[in-house]
Formats: sequence, structure tokens, C-alpha cells
Amino acid sequence: MHKPLIAKISKLCALPLACAALAGPALAAPEAIGLSGALPDFKTVEVENGHVYDYTFTSAPTDWWVQSGIWEMTNRWSCSPGWSWFGGRSEETAAIWNKRRFAGDVSVQFYFAFKMGLSGPRSWAEYPSDAAVTICGDGRNVGSGYSFIVGADNNQHSILMRGDKVVAQSNEEAALLPTFADGRRDTNEIHRRWWYVKINKIGSRVECWLDNKLLFTYNDPKPLDMGQIALWTYNNGIMLSRVQVYYENEQRPNYVKWVSKPIPGVYKSPTSANAVKVAASTGSKAKVSTKAKTPAKVKVAALTRISNQH
Repeated sequence: MHKPLIAKISKLCALPLACAALAGPALAAPEAIGLSGALPDFKTVEVENGHVYDYTFTSAPTDWWVQSGIWEMTNRWSCSPGWSWFGGRSEETAAIWNKRRFAGDVSVQFYFAFKMGLSGPRSWAEYPSDAAVTICGDGRNVGSGYSFIVGADNNQHSILMRGDKVVAQSNEEAALLPTFADGRRDTNEIHRRWWYVKINKIGSRVECWLDNKLLFTYNDPKPLDMGQIALWTYNNGIMLSRVQVYYENEQRPNYVKWVSKPIPGVYKSPTSANAVKVAASTGSKAKVSTKAKTPAKVKVAALTRISNQH
């Protein structure tokens, strides 16, 4: 949010400009305004931003394409199959890519949970591990771009990768998913829980958050500036309830390819005496003439109009 907008809101609210404060970066990440003194009625204030994509998967996910695994509306709990969300699963990699390409600053935020009864010991309803997001990827390989993996390597740690290299990691408690090491966990800790993941790329800095806690940051000396977004897991199943993408710029696809030289025409003017000619056309009838002795010798090189009648 920029100062001119803050000034306008301050005037509308009849509050001094000095009370307005900017929080967060100017473009990709969500922002806020801090005010002191009399509080205005924020129900009458609207702030719009066109640089956001918000996916709740209540309709067909046409902005996404499946690279691997099974992605569909599916039940989260086998014990209560009436509750369904959009999710993906595979015994290997289950990956889904956003078709759009983003450049500059970008922030991807999503809520996820684990699908019940897919991996791990049979006594474990869910197996929390390996929930991942990739930004600035090439649209084909989840090992490209920046990849934030929560509970990586069977929940030994959470890591940030640049390409195939680990550039930041943490095995602190805040960076790990719940485990069954101390017995069966409370229902709300895993079975009914949704986790909130956020990855921000602001200039050369990449931030990785889990449940509103900053796990680690990475300053890239050669930052990636453009690419696509993927959500994925390995040997597991994840459910997605909401995905939000805040971006600075979007690279639109080029549907028209410009060439320096014109492409030669496909059809050429007839040079043979055997060329077919349309002599006249009236309504649905047309006369066609050729000097070839037999129909088998007729070669259609082009149709040369003799009359403008159609």
C-alpha cells in the first residue's frame, strides 16, 4: 500500500496522516494500516488489489494442471467420508502446477492437511511429512526454483531448497510437524488440524513461515525473478482448503509469434495447362473446366477466380 492511498484513507477517516503506518513490503506481501486515536468504521472502507489470486477450489481448478499423482475432490477422513476437499496423493510425487507465470516479488500462502490412511503404520491415521511448495519454478520440475518443504525427510526437519541444493533448514520444534513418538496425539493436533504455510520472495530475500512463525530466511546472491508455482508432496496425500498468490507482475503468454520475414504462401498460382479454373458460380452451382484428357491427370494447384460472382 502506498502513501497516496494512506493519505486518502486518512482524509476519509478524518484522522491525522501521522497516525497511518505502513507495515510490510510495498508490493507482494499482504499489508496493514495502523491508526491511533478515534477508530473509524472500517466497514465503510474498501481496499482492492488486482494482484491477487485466491483459490478455494469451489469450482473447476482451471488455473492448475496436474503433473503427477491423483488430484481431485476427495474425502479427507475415511472415518467420515462426507467431508471433502481438493487434494492430491501418490506413492511417489504428487505435484500440481499453477499455469500462470509470476515475476518480481511473490507471496504464496495456503492451508493444508493430510489425507487419512495413505502411508505410515496402519495404526496411524495420518502421516505428517513432506508438504511442499515451489515458487519461481520452470513449470516442469519441482526441483527447480525455491522449494519450501515442511516436515522433509519423514519429518526430520523443514528445509528451503534453491534448485537441488538446501540453502536453509531447521529442526526446531516450531519447524516440525506433530509425531507419534510419545504415543497417539490429541485429535485436534493432527486429525482435525489445518496448517498454514507462507513463502515470501521479496527482492533477494526468501522467507519461510509455518503457522505464522518465521522458520528461516535466505538471501540469494543471484535471485530467481520469474517462474511458476507448484504444490506437492511425496509418498503421501495432502488436502488444500485455500491457496492465495500475491504477486508483483504476471507474465502473460504470447499467443502471436512475430517473424522478421513473411512466410511464403501455401498456395501458388497455376502454371500448368491442366490447372482447374472456376469459370462461373451462381448460387450453389459452379462450372469447372480443365484441358486434361482424363480426370486422373488433373492436378489441383490452386483455384483461379475468373468471376467475382459467388
